Amino acid sequence: MLNVARNTSRQTMIDAAERLIAEFGISAMTLKDVQIEAGQLNKSAAKYHFGSRDGLIQAVLEDRMSRVNERREEMLDELDALGHLPTVRQIVETLVLPFAVETLGSKGSRYARFLSQVMYGPVLSLVAQEQLSAEAFRRVEALVVGVVNAPLEVVKRRVRNIIHLNIVVLARWEQQERSQEKSADIVCDLIGTCAAVLEAPVSENDRYSTMLFGADDRADD
Repeated sequence: MLNVARNTSRQTMIDAAERLIAEFGISAMTLKDVQIEAGQLNKSAAKYHFGSRDGLIQAVLEDRMSRVNERREEMLDELDALGHLPTVRQIVETLVLPFAVETLGSKGSRYARFLSQVMYGPVLSLVAQEQLSAEAFRRVEALVVGVVNAPLEVVKRRVRNIIHLNIVVLARWEQQERSQEKSADIVCDLIGTCAAVLEAPVSENDRYSTMLFGADDRADD
């Protein structure tokens, strides 16, 4: 029973930390705030379970992303069983759907908003990136490289851009009232948009380099 109580206490604080960061931002959260939000009377409970505020945030990431990656691995195994290369859209579904299920598909979810706060913060962005670069993500990336006709550097950049696009879009819709049909429409459109990003033709960047840096700077190069 003691272990069950400890696990319940830990999970309650993980949920509380996610809620506070999603609604008020990462800088507004302290271990004391989490303990109060979680109704935890033991003043050293957060320190005991997580060591520090960063340790608690990492625990939130691991808790949520483990479910995303588990679902993604299952979808990837199904693609492997096809016996032929999947389509770009099928691959994109393995990127988008697991995350969408954990956010728009889960009533009261705050995970996308939490992640949007953590991803772009100076302290824990690397930790978040590690979570997003798990084995399941690398499998997806390898599939994309095999089917998208573009240089490797371009393909990898596009895959990462898609991840960030997913976080921003799902965070936006996560906090709004919507029907199940509306949620399905949002996810369907997001999948189509991401597939189009991957399949977009590769263009020369000369015009954009000039616009960004000027002709004189390019001449110096």
